[in-house]
Amino acid sequence: MRNVIFSLVLIASGAANAVVHVKDAVIESVYCGYVDTYDMCSVLFTSDTVMHGQEGSCHTLAAKRMQFKGDTPMGQALLSLALTAHATKAKVDVYARENCTIYPGLSDVNFITIK
Repeated sequence: MRNVIFSLVLIASGAANAVVHVKDAVIESVYCGYVDTYDMCSVLFTSDTVMHGQEGSCHTLAAKRMQFKGDTPMGQALLSLALTAHATKAKVDVYARENCTIYPGLSDVNFITIK
């Protein structure tokens, strides 16, 4: 089942465009709700996010986190994966394209791989 969900997330994300990632990290926390006026879910990692050499990246905040919307089918799949990884302390790889539409300065999650 996990492979099916991952495959759906991967197809919808357009993985070839990934420019920000976290590899071999553990998810320290997951929360969803409103921060200021932003409706989002936030994932905090044990490792820093890494950018693929793109100047002018929108991921400008020095934070070990990425964001996603929890009120969409894709967001619900990402939330399920993030909570599973957090609860089991499994290592993850998380990728994002060059979008910071949910919270300024933090990348939008495109897919999560549980290892």
